[in-house]
Amino acid sequence: MERYRVFTCPFCEGQPESPHAIRMHFGEMVGGRCRCGAVYAYDETGRMLGEAFVNAITYLYGDNYDKAFSVTEDEYEECIITYDRRLGRYHTSSSVLDHSSKFLFLKKTKND
Repeated sequence: MERYRVFTCPFCEGQPESPHAIRMHFGEMVGGRCRCGAVYAYDETGRMLGEAFVNAITYLYGDNYDKAFSVTEDEYEECIITYDRRLGRYHTSSSVLDHSSKFLFLKKTKND
């Protein structure tokens, strides 16, 4: 299993922004972006990945809900980073029963 000591982007291994509150058209999310164009949504409980996905895909497409919900799976890449509080480390593997904090990263594969 891959283990990381620091928070890095799974697509470019660069340092993304620290999680912060982001105002969206229909509310607020906690997340950030990376220099490579990836965005992420933070799910502190590890149990709300559906909501994290909706937030991340909408953020990825500039808060344009019509565009975000009309893309197909081949138009973006997805990666989930889990934060293991007990070990103080990040890793890319997790199970459905793992309720550690999650960072759901998305990156466009096609330019729009």
